[in-house]
Formats: sequence, C-alpha cells, structure tokens
Amino acid sequence: MTRAELNQMCREYQQVLVMSETEVFTKYEESKAECIASFEVEIDFWENQLGYKY
Repeated sequence: MTRAELNQMCREYQQVLVMSETEVFTKYEESKAECIASFEVEIDFWENQLGYKY
C-alpha cells in the first residue's frame, strides 16, 4: 500500500467519524449496491464463459 492510498483511507475514515448514523447507513447501502452490482457482472461472465449457473 502506498502512502497516498493510506492517506486517502485515513481521510475517508475521518469523514465517516463525523457523519450522522443516517448518513453512515446511507453510504453503506450505496456501497453495498455497487458491490453487488459488480459481483453480478462477474457471475454473468462466468455463466456465459463456462456455463456455470448460480
């Protein structure tokens, strides 16, 4: 991990510390949705390439 990446993580962590509980949950739900969407793309790739069905 580079110093720039570590500094970015620290800034993001500090932003979360000053958020309200509602803001934290909203950010969590947005991140979760993005994660699930990217995972679905990967599942589609493997289903199409290898014939796996999940």
